[in-house]
Amino acid sequence: MIIKYPASCSSQTRGLWGGGGAPGGKVVTIGYVTIATTGNCVDFGDTTQARSNSSGTSSPTRGIFAGGYTPTNVNTIDCVTIATTGNAFDFGDMTYSSQMSSGSGSSTRGLFWGNVNSPYKTIDYITIATTGNAVEFGQSNTVTGYANSCSSNIRSVAGGGQSPATTNCIDYITIATTGDAADFGDLTTAEHYSCGCYSNGHGGL
Repeated sequence: MIIKYPASCSSQTRGLWGGGGAPGGKVVTIGYVTIATTGNCVDFGDTTQARSNSSGTSSPTRGIFAGGYTPTNVNTIDCVTIATTGNAFDFGDMTYSSQMSSGSGSSTRGLFWGNVNSPYKTIDYITIATTGNAVEFGQSNTVTGYANSCSSNIRSVAGGGQSPATTNCIDYITIATTGDAADFGDLTTAEHYSCGCYSNGHGGL
């Protein structure tokens, strides 16, 4: 089955994909691979609801899938323990209902940048080792939905996006603080629907 727009997260050992859209509707499937090997994705369990266009982030221990489209935007945050298998459990809620936010984070915090609908520029964060609702971190300068983000254990950086115009701006925040994002610079071209990746500073890939 071909699945579009799942969310992804990882540890040093496993990569996970959760939810997404498929012919016939949204899915709850979570699949995983063992990164050091090759082979097909294996069933991990299910998300708490069928949705696509979620954002993913992780600590070395937990994977997070946040927001998404059901066909309405939702604020649900799901959590899994990456080293096990089984269904996701409810972590809490984002401060807003989100579609196409961009997830990143450190070993401690998960961050969700932007939204394709109002509020366009809100950044939420969670403490991954706990459960509970997200808290507003601050606002981005220009980064909105369809952006891409990446992080070290210290900074989260997000670039691009579209809502409605496509941008080349890059913003950054210091993960351990709160507050509005600062300007990092510009991408070489305006873009959206691209991808960012973690450094190995958070224990994942």
